[in-house]
Amino acid sequence: MYRKETILVLAVCLLIAVADAQLSYKEGHCPLRNNISKCIPRCVSDFQCSFNEKCCPNKCGSNSCAPASAVSTGNGYKGSSNDNVYCAGIKCRPYEKCQFDRRTKREKCTRT
Repeated sequence: MYRKETILVLAVCLLIAVADAQLSYKEGHCPLRNNISKCIPRCVSDFQCSFNEKCCPNKCGSNSCAPASAVSTGNGYKGSSNDNVYCAGIKCRPYEKCQFDRRTKREKCTRT
């Protein structure tokens, strides 16, 4: 009897985790950070932004909601280890670029 309840609880937790992950990412691209001048309110994920906005890096060094773009706005490889490259709201490592992964249908940081 306890086994069925345990499996049910685990299934519900898994569904909640998957739903949360789906809601925290929105389609589209962030504009260049220098084009986002509003620094507040801050955000952590796309879920905190309105329907047509994404949580993007801004020129203040934090993240805030900005209108999403259907095309990439040049957030890719900058050529220097000092430049910060963001891909789907995640900061890439030095000398990585942002590239679209056809398998997952999302952007990810890749080594150049």
